[in-house]
Amino acid sequence: MEVSLPGVIGAAVGLYVGWLDWKILKGILQAAETKDRQAGGDGGVVARYRAPIGALIFGIPVIGFPIVGYWAASLLAG
Repeated sequence: MEVSLPGVIGAAVGLYVGWLDWKILKGILQAAETKDRQAGGDGGVVARYRAPIGALIFGIPVIGFPIVGYWAASLLAG
């Protein structure tokens, strides 16, 4: 299988966008947990399922976006 330069560039852009998305989602989940704890709760669903949710919000954007970026750039460049 041949690796295309536009595909690699698309994957790099996808990795950057996925990293940004991961950081944003991580911050939103931390804010939700903190808000629940400040209201007197136990952290809610986010605290109970921290590991699986963390794996999902890391895996989907950081692994999925570069794959989609490579695929899209390869198709657009020919």
